[in-house]
Parts: sequence; C-alpha cells; structure tokens
Amino acid sequence: MKTNFFKITALSLALGAAMIACDKTTNTVTSSDQLANAVVDNQTANEQSEAAYELADDVTFMPFGGRNFRETGETLDKGNGFFPMLGMGWNKPWKGKDGNCATVTKTVANNVITIVYDYTAVSGGVCGTTPVSGKMTITMPVKPDSTFSGTLVRTVTYDNLKRDSLTVNGSHTITTTVVSGKATASEKLAKMTILNSNSGKTITYTSTRSRKVDNKGTSDRSDDESSVTGSTTGSSSDGTKFSSNITKALVTKNSCSSSKGFPVSGTEEIVAADGTKKVVDYGDGTCDLKYTETTNGVTVEKERTRGGKGKK
Repeated sequence: MKTNFFKITALSLALGAAMIACDKTTNTVTSSDQLANAVVDNQTANEQSEAAYELADDVTFMPFGGRNFRETGETLDKGNGFFPMLGMGWNKPWKGKDGNCATVTKTVANNVITIVYDYTAVSGGVCGTTPVSGKMTITMPVKPDSTFSGTLVRTVTYDNLKRDSLTVNGSHTITTTVVSGKATASEKLAKMTILNSNSGKTITYTSTRSRKVDNKGTSDRSDDESSVTGSTTGSSSDGTKFSSNITKALVTKNSCSSSKGFPVSGTEEIVAADGTKKVVDYGDGTCDLKYTETTNGVTVEKERTRGGKGKK
C-alpha cells in the first residue's frame, strides 16, 4: 500500500497543474474558453474522486470489488506498529503518528469508528518540503465479519485539508452494497471545493457516482480496474457553471503507472454555462493521458498534462 502522503501530494500536483492552466489574465471568459475550462476542471474532479476513493479504501483497509472483507494489520512507517482500524485492535482506541506527518486518532463509540488525520500541529506547517494543514475525518461502522451482507457507509470529511498548494473542503460518502462478498459502491462528493493558493482559483463541485471494481481474481490491488458512471455539476476555475454526464462507463486501471486515475476508456458529455457541449472520449483501453473532444461534429485529439511529470 502506498503511503497516503504520496497519494495526496501527487493528487495536489495533478490538480494544481490543471487549475493553473485554466488561469486567465482577463475577467472576460469566451464561450470556447468556458467549454475548454469545463473539460479540464471536470477531469480534475474525476481525478480527485478517484484519489479520494482509493485513499478512503486504503485507510479503512476495505478491499472491495469482489473480495470479502478482510482483517489486516498494516505496519506503519518508523516502527509505529499496527494501525488498528480493522484487523488487530480494530475495536480499541489508538493515537499515533502516520508516516506523512499527520497525528492519527481512532476512537470507537456507539459502534462507530472515527479516524482523524490531523495536520494542524505539524511543526511550521511543513511536512518535509510540503506545506500542510487541516484535517481529514473518516467515519464507518465497527467492522463486520467476512460473512457480512448488506450496506456499509463510510464518510470522509475534508476540513481545510492542505497539501502543497491546494486546500480541500467537502465530504465524500461511500455507500457500499455487499452480497456474498461482491460489492458495488455508490458515491457522493458533496460541496467539494479545491482552492489553489498559487493561482487563487477555486473549483467547486458535487458529484454522484456508481463504482464497480474488478479485482482480477487477485488479493493485490495493483491490477484492479474500476468502472464508474455518474454525473457532476460545479463551477469551473473561471467562475462559470458546468456539468458532466458519463455516457459510457469510465474505466481506470491501477496497472497504468504513468496515468493512474485517468480513464483509459469511456465517454462523457460536458456542458458549459452557455449550453455549448463537448463529447470527451478516453479511448480503447490503452494506458495514456490521451483523449478526443468532439464539438459540433469536429473531433480534436488532446492530451492531459500533469505539470510535466506525466503521472499521478
């Protein structure tokens, strides 16, 4: 399992690059600019949603997507022992340091587990070379056993969570229906805001999603593939409204090391504030950052940029 530090930092770089690219030197935003910004900012929302799901899944050690619930103790960095959310000590309070500088606290009350990642006490507000602040809180029921069938709800709340140049607020609710170990997750990201301190720009959005995970019959998440449908509404970094609707499930592959979190196939329709539309097609399953945009019957090839790093 990757450390959450690298996940959130990489996400910050990806989102920051996208938002800076949309920065304008004038207050006038043309129709074509609105639509172009809507596409890029919607991709930012998609990537944030993927990263948020993976982060919550890792933190709670819930390997959905066809696997049974498992009991796992994952060793933390620097000899801090087992992180007792699920597995060893899952029903016991715990407090300690994670490898990403956060103070991590777990409490159990009324059959609810609450995990708080708190960066507010980090010395100088810097973890290594990365500015940090704020909190992330995760709540979920006390762990069911491996024969559990039903519905499980996990909620992640971002409270001025800052990593690098980005500050995130909002909530992410994951409602997972489990039948005989098979799982489908319905997700809602509500009142999400991402502020880029470099550009001063903010993306605001709400998204509802349905996710199915193919684990390829292995216990290792590195080969998992996610298939996501749903829709998003929000305000772009230029201040104008946009919406998107996934018309063919967006597929992401964990095995795509250079483009993880970016769809390798699927289509979605993007609508800008003035009603203009683009259809975005993510291709045939190849691991890359390429896609096409079709507007009024004209198709143009594009490639997503990630601050020159080419990876998440």
